[in-house]
Amino acid sequence: MAILCGIGFTMSLFVGSLAFVPGSSEFAGMDRMGILTGSILAALIGYAVTALASRKAVSA
Repeated sequence: MAILCGIGFTMSLFVGSLAFVPGSSEFAGMDRMGILTGSILAALIGYAVTALASRKAVSA
């Protein structure tokens, strides 16, 4: 569950970065790409962990 919380955290950082004027910093594009990448990775890892945890055990 903690992995899925990373999605909300990184999206709040993304919204916060929208408050700054584009072009005012040379890192404006890189920080947004980093935040989006972090959010996507959190979503993918969270999905994988949730899918693996919810699989039913196969009895032989």
